[in-house]
Amino acid sequence: MAITREQIHAMASGFQSAKIILAANELGIFRLLAGKGMSAGEVSDALNLDAEACAMLLGALVGLNLLEYGRGKFHEAPEVKKSLGEDSDEGLSCIFRHMNHLYTSWANLDAVVKKGRGKIKATSELLSDKKINRDFICGMFEVGYPTAQKFAEEMDFTGVRKFADIGGGPGVYPIAIAKRYPDINFVIADYPNTIKVARKYVKKYGMGKRVKLVNCPFFDTSELNIGDGFDMALLSQVLHAAPDGKAKGLLKKVFDILRPGGRIVINENARNDDAYSPAPPLVFAINMLIQNAGRTYTISELKGWLRESGFRKIGARRLHERSVLVEGTRP
Repeated sequence: MAITREQIHAMASGFQSAKIILAANELGIFRLLAGKGMSAGEVSDALNLDAEACAMLLGALVGLNLLEYGRGKFHEAPEVKKSLGEDSDEGLSCIFRHMNHLYTSWANLDAVVKKGRGKIKATSELLSDKKINRDFICGMFEVGYPTAQKFAEEMDFTGVRKFADIGGGPGVYPIAIAKRYPDINFVIADYPNTIKVARKYVKKYGMGKRVKLVNCPFFDTSELNIGDGFDMALLSQVLHAAPDGKAKGLLKKVFDILRPGGRIVINENARNDDAYSPAPPLVFAINMLIQNAGRTYTISELKGWLRESGFRKIGARRLHERSVLVEGTRP
């Protein structure tokens, strides 16, 4: 598919508008202006910002149609209110803070490509820093819920009563599934800081009686220790975060917690088997490179790993450009 000079320029300059919106979100400008108008001076005073720089940033936001200006006051744009005016499960504030945490690491991409993975320290500590982890996990709910709803609508849950969500983050999949299937109970296994965030979502959605939360550093333990006899286990956007050996090892640990006939479902931002389509998993692979973490996989790789781990009846289908479901059954 041909690409134009204008499209190339737009891609190369995209970091400028991106950083404007990420900075404004990080500084709390959208939240401050939710439901009211303020002058540039009032905004800078309220947020303890440099007056000149704040006025210029507000002007850029107006130019990008993210704010409106009239009679000396800046106001939130109506279309932006739901997405950025406040933290909500339908908004984007958390995921944008997460993107802002990653921004410095992305600026090091040329150095990483020169020197190789692990030679340049990643700036974002997703698991160890509580604030960074919270923004990441909350952001996963914001961007993950539409896919979780689609998953709940399209997946066959026949015979599923006991469901394990390994690396379940904020519990977005159990919450979406539970609305449609009242007889399924869930275990969410994740790292300790993440479980603290998940607990708030479980409480918020009234899932306390149906969801068990387990501190489980699943990549780093010899076994999962969350029980066994599960009818279904989900690994959603988990495997790409680890080296191949740890990813394969996790599949074998999941095999052990399933009952015979139990199913594993991998949801990954996977590449097609031509290795160079679609675009989102190829770009996402760079994100993993600069974080010194894992990579994205082809669909055939994931199917082969399931086969090596003992699974059978293996199949795959794409939900959308950022989501491929790869399924297997324990004999």
